[in-house]
Amino acid sequence: MGSWIRIAHRGASGSAPENTVSAFKKALEIGVDAVELDLHGTKDGEIVAIHDATLNRTTNLSGLVREKTVAAIKMADAGGWFHPDFGGEQIQVDATTVRTVARELVPTLAEALECISGDAIAVLEIKDPTISEAVVRKIRNMNALDRVVIISFHIPVLREIRGLEPRIPTGWLIGNHNNSVSPTHVCQQLGELGCNLLNVYHELITTEFAYEIRRRGIALWCWTVDDLDRMRKMERIGVQGITSNYPERFVRV
Repeated sequence: MGSWIRIAHRGASGSAPENTVSAFKKALEIGVDAVELDLHGTKDGEIVAIHDATLNRTTNLSGLVREKTVAAIKMADAGGWFHPDFGGEQIQVDATTVRTVARELVPTLAEALECISGDAIAVLEIKDPTISEAVVRKIRNMNALDRVVIISFHIPVLREIRGLEPRIPTGWLIGNHNNSVSPTHVCQQLGELGCNLLNVYHELITTEFAYEIRRRGIALWCWTVDDLDRMRKMERIGVQGITSNYPERFVRV
């Protein structure tokens, strides 16, 4: 293995339900440098780790995250969709009542940081562009400024984070909709944002692209690579951070 950064995508999400404490713990057991997770805001101002704007795909509930309180979201089973082993358990409340208790809950940002940040960097992807201030406040309250990186597709979010707390490293996410990105333009944009990290969809990264980004002093990460040959290619051309759903495969690169 080379000296690149090993990043677990939504935790070890290939073998545990994404964005859950189980996925985070599994990634830490495997041994990663960083754990990536996604953030949305709730109706009552909490921050939770979930990828989608709705609960529909990764829980047994439905509806927009921002329209639910954290207490309501904590009623959701966030594991059963992935595999029955992570689903809720039925318990006998009394002689006539059986209740299902979720084994995997949607974590709050505080719970996620508590789990991750003693052992790895928490890479926080802000999905909801309205929560930047609340995220920074939570990071400060937990004394985690030196244990987080914030990434986003939203340029206004990155600007806001830099204004609120310049000590937090920030990175710009580029996805497969940006299929003709110019390294020169990207680096100029990063300079304006005060970011020194670019996190790019791996299929956009060529040898030439990686060289042009790195020679301008920008750290280059990629997402999300599960294929070993592709991981090896990324490492070979100088990508400094590789994100995967299967962090257990990193040892074979």
